Amino acid sequence: MKIFLSDLHLSDGKERDDFQYHQEFEEVVKKWSEEFKKIEIVLLGDIFDLIRTQKYYESQGEAFTEDKIKETKRKVMVEILENHAAFFETLRRFMEQPEHRFRYIVGNHDFGTSLDSRLPEMIQEKYGLTFTPEHYYQDKQLKVWAEHGHRYDIINNTYNRDGTPIHYCLGDQIVVEIVDKFYEKVREKQEELGIDAAIINDLDNVRPQSVIANWLDWIDEKGRLNQIYHGTVATFVLNNPGEVASLAMDLISGKYQPDLLEAAKDLAMNEGWRYIIFGHTHDALDEDLGNGIKHLNSGTWRKFIEPQGRPSTRMRSVPTYNEGGTQFYTQEPYYYYDFKPTINLSHILFYEDGEGEVGPRLIQQEKEVPGS
Repeated sequence: MKIFLSDLHLSDGKERDDFQYHQEFEEVVKKWSEEFKKIEIVLLGDIFDLIRTQKYYESQGEAFTEDKIKETKRKVMVEILENHAAFFETLRRFMEQPEHRFRYIVGNHDFGTSLDSRLPEMIQEKYGLTFTPEHYYQDKQLKVWAEHGHRYDIINNTYNRDGTPIHYCLGDQIVVEIVDKFYEKVREKQEELGIDAAIINDLDNVRPQSVIANWLDWIDEKGRLNQIYHGTVATFVLNNPGEVASLAMDLISGKYQPDLLEAAKDLAMNEGWRYIIFGHTHDALDEDLGNGIKHLNSGTWRKFIEPQGRPSTRMRSVPTYNEGGTQFYTQEPYYYYDFKPTINLSHILFYEDGEGEVGPRLIQQEKEVPGS
């Protein structure tokens, strides 16, 4: 039995750390272990999130140099090891069985583990687990190819054309210098806004990304959060003119999405793989490409925040100009959506000979969202 999981996003234990499913992880690993003797767990990237953290802003004014990024990721890993002990202990107990093993494929959010050997060493020292960063998984006999999938995404790709690594890719820049920075600005203004900064923790869980502005208006109908967000985006664009800014705007506006379907078709046609498994997009998928070829995505254990139904049009007052100490306002229309959070603990089971019909099954365990 092979089990593919991706995009768990274990992070620093702070308010933006979405991984709260240690018990569920333990239960599902125990279930596999009771049902199957020989098990291989494939951790398919973004298991750790070394990017989505406010630690990049603990040292105000410092440039995001390679040394600062490395230092920050090490600090985040310390807290991952502290706050997610249950995850590592479950994996450690799993590995006590002689026919159990796991493989670790890196994604874009945990790409730092392949750049800095100290990060996997920290795991080894604390829990005795060997996380060896790899870039793909293959089983030639079963014709399985699996990787995180971010190399097919020009925004989150962590490799140059010559194969050398990119230490601070555009996707990292967008998360750190737009999303993380936006959180800092809201924190600074939370008393003035009368809004608990924690309410925006889910910003990078909103899908599709083109409705982020609507989601912010759903939280704050006065539009103040949207002003801060667009100001943060504008600053990034001014600091990164040209192609970088253009690509960032395409991603933020929802115009750009990585086409992993084309990558799967290419791997099947040109490389002869029958089962192509990705993560990265967070969209769980089991798609038949014909001729017995399947394209799958292992999804995520993170939350989705999605609009429900059709939007309504509302009006709000926005400041226009100030004259003689008097602030003047005008009315502007905006689209108002209702949003709903969902959680599906997705993974892929791959049955081998003697275990049932050989091939993959997409499993999705829906979880109730607290307070929804």
